[in-house]
Amino acid sequence: MNVSILRIALMLIVVTMAFPAAAQAGLYENLAGESALQWAPLPDSEKGKTLEQALLTPAKKDKYLDHRYEPVVMVRTIFATTMEDRYTRILDDGKELVLDSTKMDPSLFGHREGFILENVELGAKGRFNDSGFYYGVKFELVPREKDGNRSSDYLKDAYVGWNKYSVFDVRIGRMKIPFSQVNMKSTGKMPLIYKPTINTLSPKRQLGGMVTFADPWQVAKLSGGVYNSVKQVTEQLGSTDQLLYVGRLELSLGNLLGALDASVGDLEVRIGGNVAYTKMNFDPETEHQYMGFDAHFHYWIFTLEAEYLIKNFYRDPIDGVSAADQGTGWHVDVTIHAWPGVIDLTGRIEETDPDELVHGANSTLSISELAKQKKRWFSAGVTLHFTDYARLDINYVNRQELEGYSFDNDVVLGMLQLDL
Repeated sequence: MNVSILRIALMLIVVTMAFPAAAQAGLYENLAGESALQWAPLPDSEKGKTLEQALLTPAKKDKYLDHRYEPVVMVRTIFATTMEDRYTRILDDGKELVLDSTKMDPSLFGHREGFILENVELGAKGRFNDSGFYYGVKFELVPREKDGNRSSDYLKDAYVGWNKYSVFDVRIGRMKIPFSQVNMKSTGKMPLIYKPTINTLSPKRQLGGMVTFADPWQVAKLSGGVYNSVKQVTEQLGSTDQLLYVGRLELSLGNLLGALDASVGDLEVRIGGNVAYTKMNFDPETEHQYMGFDAHFHYWIFTLEAEYLIKNFYRDPIDGVSAADQGTGWHVDVTIHAWPGVIDLTGRIEETDPDELVHGANSTLSISELAKQKKRWFSAGVTLHFTDYARLDINYVNRQELEGYSFDNDVVLGMLQLDL
């Protein structure tokens, strides 16, 4: 028995050492590619770039059709099963209040069973390499708010931009704002099925303009933007008080080592800081301030991502008085690329408290109450990448509510995803 375990361990080590960690890879690509059985060194074209070469943004390559027009397709189908629990409380009048976890609103935070069509996204994106102009258009056919509530906001992206030179990028239209590592990362690229719950604290996609300045080697990037802070992209502002101002600074140690021709394998180390402000947000319609810090580390078969986020705001006035409030959250994700490009193992710990009020202490069990409860979740998952665009995920989430009613309502999720 011990010999068998030792053989399996040795086989895993050999497989891990043999296959390079490739962002765009999968089981098919690893087995079919001739170069997949050895560590892939940094291409000579990426080493020792002259200033003239580094000043130009690398040309976008053809992926499926043409670099000027590439389809955007994402379909995510999930099967969920949730543990069931009941909570009995004796009220002041002696009556019993019985709460059933199965009566929670179906959502990421509630009780769900069976199949869920989580995402269907269609669109196109491309870049005209000679001129540097690029664009993106994307529609969500199953729109939801960040807390899982239904939405009628079908348009996700509709922007045009120009980035012929690596030191300057300007974009205008509907887009993700440059705030929060979790917010900016594509849903299809997340290591687990769902984004950390701190994503509910950060602003959503908005209509506006963004400018990014960077050095030629992308060691430091500074992004700033001005956006409408409204619920629907079709809404028009009645006051500049509704504008959202955003800034982000990102530093990359990996790119610095590459610029010095001293890179160490596939080492990636990035840290980022974000700020955002609006005098009148849409939910609630009060002053909001956002601040956050994030980090990304990758080397060999290990990837670590972490983030801390603060949202300071005022609640809707009560008797004419607005009370200051604060939401906070953090997460740490650790991924082991056990078979790089094919099998990933991920663990996550996170804690989020969207405001200082105590939620989940009434019998409604609605999405709005559940999403705002202070919570601590532990997640574990395994991902099998069939190809660079198709994957299978199995996740287990241990959900702990730290205020209001707490149920034994852990969740098991399975997902098939197609992401072009």
